[in-house]
Amino acid sequence: MGGSMRRFLFTLLALATVLWPGIVAAQPVEKPGAPPDYRESAAVLAHYSAVPDVRLDSPAFLAPEPTLTSQKTMLAFLKTLVRDSRRIHMGSMGQSQQGREIPILYLTAEGLADPVAIARLGRPVVWLIGQQHGNEPAGGEAMLALAAALARGDLAPLLSKVSVVIVPRANPDGAAADRRVLASGADPNRDHLLLSQPETRALHRAMQALPPDVVFDHHEFSVAWRWLEKFGALQRPDVMILEATNPLISRALTAIERGLYRPALETAITANGLMPHDYVTTSADTSDRRVLLGGTAPGIARNTFGLRGSVSYLIETRGVGIGLQSYQRRVATHYLLAKAVLQTTAADPQGLLKRLAEARQAAASDRGALVVSHTEGEREIQLPLIDPRKGTVRLTRVTLVDSRDIHPLDVRPRPRGYLVLRGGGAVADRLALNEAWSCTVAAATSLAVEAYDVTRNATASNREAINPDQSMHVRVEAKTIDVPAGALFVPMTQPASGIIASALEPDSPGSYLGVGVIPMSADRTEAPVYRVMSGTALSLKPRPGASEALCSGG
Repeated sequence: MGGSMRRFLFTLLALATVLWPGIVAAQPVEKPGAPPDYRESAAVLAHYSAVPDVRLDSPAFLAPEPTLTSQKTMLAFLKTLVRDSRRIHMGSMGQSQQGREIPILYLTAEGLADPVAIARLGRPVVWLIGQQHGNEPAGGEAMLALAAALARGDLAPLLSKVSVVIVPRANPDGAAADRRVLASGADPNRDHLLLSQPETRALHRAMQALPPDVVFDHHEFSVAWRWLEKFGALQRPDVMILEATNPLISRALTAIERGLYRPALETAITANGLMPHDYVTTSADTSDRRVLLGGTAPGIARNTFGLRGSVSYLIETRGVGIGLQSYQRRVATHYLLAKAVLQTTAADPQGLLKRLAEARQAAASDRGALVVSHTEGEREIQLPLIDPRKGTVRLTRVTLVDSRDIHPLDVRPRPRGYLVLRGGGAVADRLALNEAWSCTVAAATSLAVEAYDVTRNATASNREAINPDQSMHVRVEAKTIDVPAGALFVPMTQPASGIIASALEPDSPGSYLGVGVIPMSADRTEAPVYRVMSGTALSLKPRPGASEALCSGG
């Protein structure tokens, strides 16, 4: 079977997983084309020796040679931490699709187990997530070492300033199979807006109970594979880092990410002789020699967390495809960055909370236009690669597609809110898992709105979105409609307004209409979603989680 046909079949499988998860066998499906473990030469490995003076108290480093930590060993290690320390509590987010436990760790100076009680402490809540992708173990192992350092080690004093939540292994089925994806074949890192998979829903239910202020998502990137195919070289940096990049994220939040956290991360890395770089990737098409800064799709974890109002970073160490080579260095890099996150947050916790409150209020009160689609700027950079045989550094001139350089295409006035006339319950439930709250129309009325005339457009999905990108085109027109009692109204006057627009603008790459969460028959052209642009006499009542103030005034 040819490579293009394999890629086509994988695209169909990924889409089927989202729309009809019951028809996909519960076995991990790896993206075709990924090679077996690549063995780096001695000359290359000379650049990636162990990081001195970093003690990693985790199962992988108990033996003379590092090992992968099994599910059983991980749970036993965590139970020992709980037994030995009053600062840590272990709960469960539920089970994976193949029945494995997904542990969640709460770390506070007081040893609290109740998310509501932890929130009442009034400290910043930092979430650290490991191993969303099962074949990227270093981040998950670092989470175990970090939990030990907080529970019974030298990082424990930080818990008087910061509350910490650790999910050491978000994808236990993928970890057991050494596969990137979930047992269904879906990529969890692209599912944080759509929330089609039980593992991502479990994570967001836990976040709903204890909302994050800061989220760091720990991954690993491919060292060889595409880089060898296109450039004849390996990736050089120890770690790639990127904040949330989506045009609907509050600028005030981005300022915190880039101005406060990024310098601290760079310092922590370079002080230990490690090399950081912005996160970049490249397509599997060997004729396309561009590299891309991480994408803007709203369903990517770091973007979803930013859209809901949290400081959000992706951390990726070199690791995919090289087995356990340089494993101590990889795990130590994640550990050092997580430690820097906690120290930066603890330096001025109340000042950070004040800035975050201001950023969230700015998002709730924003009246600026919505960027529905855009292009990204391109520029030339020198990409640091490494010769696979000689181990010499090779600076390679490439074109970077820059997701921080947004050029709007489709721009619309921001509505006051959205009316959803079909599938309202499913929409409200999914939005609530991202702290976007909804109201119910209490009395039937006629209302002036903006309606969407939809043209469907068959497109292939890509790695940056679990659902098809821009699968619909729309024309917006004014009209008056009859609104029944019980219809869903979602106000935009809340911090997660970017989540709402991404989900409810039909031609957004995160569109709930595009994947059928909001049902629309093939013979219809008018979407059952409407933009409410001005003050009205709508009578509203709050759904669970929403405040009276949010739903007052219609």
